[in-house]
Amino acid sequence: MDKESLTTAELIAFLKENPYMEIECRLLLGHKLGATHYWYWDPKAQCLMHTRDWPFIPISEHDAVASYEGCWWRIDQI
Repeated sequence: MDKESLTTAELIAFLKENPYMEIECRLLLGHKLGATHYWYWDPKAQCLMHTRDWPFIPISEHDAVASYEGCWWRIDQI
């Protein structure tokens, strides 16, 4: 995947299409600032797994959308 910006919904769709694939991505904060997050989709638990500083914690798709609605992401590493 190239370095295009994704909405939160697009990021979740990508994760769900690639279960268990841990990705490093940057939450774009503006003014060339960003925050590193790590995500993967756990199909058995039917939830996202998320961390900024290990361990991973489960987060529902609903809560992820509610927390990061309107945000933009860039996938840095797959």
